[in-house]
Amino acid sequence: MASSLLFGFCVLSLTLAASGLHSSDQPLMFASLGDSVTLPCGVPSITSRSSVSWTWPETVTEVVKAGQVTELYVPRFNLLQDYSLQIHHVELNDAQLYSCESGGLSSRVSLHVLQIDKENTPSADMLELHCYLNTHKGHVSCNNRGINTTWITEDNKPLNGGRFTFEYVSECFSKLIIHKKLTDHYRKWRCQLNQNQTVKARASYTTTVKGTEHHPEQVSNRIYSLCVQSVTSFVFTLDGQEEVFAVVSESVSLTCGNTSSLSVGSRVEWGMSSHTLVGDRSPDKKQIEASHINKDFSLDISRVNPLHAGGYQCSESAGHQVLNKIKLHTLDVTSESSSGGGNLTLTCVLTCSEECEKDFNLAWSGSGPNCTQSTLMHINNTLMKSLLVTSLSMVSDELICSVHREGELMASKRWFTVNTLQTPAWLAFPLGLLLVFMSAGGLYMYIKRKHNKDAGSQSAGNERSSIGMTHIYEGIEDHSYAEQHQQRNTNIEAATTTDSFYDLLQAVN
Repeated sequence: MASSLLFGFCVLSLTLAASGLHSSDQPLMFASLGDSVTLPCGVPSITSRSSVSWTWPETVTEVVKAGQVTELYVPRFNLLQDYSLQIHHVELNDAQLYSCESGGLSSRVSLHVLQIDKENTPSADMLELHCYLNTHKGHVSCNNRGINTTWITEDNKPLNGGRFTFEYVSECFSKLIIHKKLTDHYRKWRCQLNQNQTVKARASYTTTVKGTEHHPEQVSNRIYSLCVQSVTSFVFTLDGQEEVFAVVSESVSLTCGNTSSLSVGSRVEWGMSSHTLVGDRSPDKKQIEASHINKDFSLDISRVNPLHAGGYQCSESAGHQVLNKIKLHTLDVTSESSSGGGNLTLTCVLTCSEECEKDFNLAWSGSGPNCTQSTLMHINNTLMKSLLVTSLSMVSDELICSVHREGELMASKRWFTVNTLQTPAWLAFPLGLLLVFMSAGGLYMYIKRKHNKDAGSQSAGNERSSIGMTHIYEGIEDHSYAEQHQQRNTNIEAATTTDSFYDLLQAVN
């Protein structure tokens, strides 16, 4: 009977290990590809560093031997002072069961790596992404202590939208099915792993979208025909369009995409609508202020204005290859005061490269009870949302206008409504100005007094040097004259000082 129970326990242990479940005393660690992670050593009372070893027990591989990282793992592995194992630039093969050993004792820790894979779909208009822990791909059961995965935006908000479908197969595996758009080009999709409502790891995947094939004759009058108008015999593939949101008065950099395929000696051009942005041939060169191409072929616009909104493309002029296409949208805030000055209207304006899409939205935040938001207005290629601020003197919040795409924050611009006439700094300004003038007056009196004193000392010295050459009567007369002269100077100084200080006070008043 005892043998049967022991055999059943062994079978159960093997089954749990195979299904990814671990004993309660074995900690779990999580990381994403490229991250850094530190695995704790649970062996107590380690006497010396040379007694510590780290191994992969399942493959009997030594990572750390006698306190030293083995040669194969030196570039990325490090043994810390507390004997923890630090791993840099995590790779998929690092997802292992680790054992820390010292003095005949050992402790184990399991490292799981979160990853995202793209799966083939029967429709070209669909995109399917799988997020899972390395050992739980597919329908493998996962019951690991309150673990779950969620899909999030780049600003860590839950991903939502009518074109997204979520399938949570298990706690450690989920699917995201996307109805593609051309503007999903170079867009990042993020998956987040939580354990007991605490974020443990995040992974991201960047999509590139391919469009349909066109002959040059069919597209010669559109933006992407800039570098192929003279070509008549080949077919090329149009990529998707990246979307970039920029704030007016700030800078933005537009990437050229994959430039590794450029031919030797080829030249890269940036185009907007139907003209070249950088170069003497640009008809609207004055509107494209302070834009230039960097060494990596990206386009920098140092001070964005609404005129920069539009469609951009980076292309190889020699090979007639379009490298990247970008839709640039600009966000701005304008203000208008009422005739009486009591109310202020702030307008958040999104200027789209073309027609604004339905999944764009504007919102004001930081507003108080004295602020009223209007409904979203759509006029031509702009979205607008106004904020009426009443009793401006009562508002001291920082108002923020934000643009969202499918619930994801894309850009924001701040507007400060602090009433400076009521701030302590403004109230203290007259007093500070008075103190400055008083200090200047005191300094003036000190310099004047010192100057007169020095002049009197010099005069006295001259008199002493010549006293032997004068008669006694003349000396007494000169001394009496000097006293009178000094007294007159003192009176003049006092009068001058009084008048100067009065003048200073008059200037303050």
